[in-house]
Amino acid sequence: MFVLDTRSERIAAIALAVLMAATRIHHFGVGAIAPDASTATFLLAGLALASPWWLAAFLVEAVALDAAAIGLMGVADACVTSGYALIAPAYAALWLAGRAMRPAERLDLFTAGKFLCLACGGVAAFFLVANAGYFLGSEYAALGVPEYVARVSRYFPFHLTVTLAYAAAGIAVLALATRGRAAPALR
Repeated sequence: MFVLDTRSERIAAIALAVLMAATRIHHFGVGAIAPDASTATFLLAGLALASPWWLAAFLVEAVALDAAAIGLMGVADACVTSGYALIAPAYAALWLAGRAMRPAERLDLFTAGKFLCLACGGVAAFFLVANAGYFLGSEYAALGVPEYVARVSRYFPFHLTVTLAYAAAGIAVLALATRGRAAPALR
């Protein structure tokens, strides 16, 4: 259902890249009024984009945006520790969740439930891996695991809600874009 032709796939990739850039760096203006869409970008890229090279491209974009925010715009680099290396497997978990949704034949209640479960699992894996990286690479390790978990777990509902909202909008756009078209064989 969500397999796009080459032209549509490129348009989707550009739209996702622009969405991440516009919301990841708050100094562009959009980020001040719209939450970061990075997690949804990786989830939707796994769903809509055939080549696994898109995962690498979006990882490069995320790191480049972080470097620009820190180097050019003076954003604090507190989140960039030795544990930042775990951001790649964290985002890969989201991409894989999107990838697991890719074979869906049609959008019905069962498929929507499956998408919801996979998206929630992907966000949870992302949140755990990314925060484990931050914990291991920062001074917060001195707090101990229970205290750190208590402090960061309150942010999970926001990450989940934002990702699901962006993903729902993205899936709706994809469903409309592919409506009435027979899906080609999966690539």
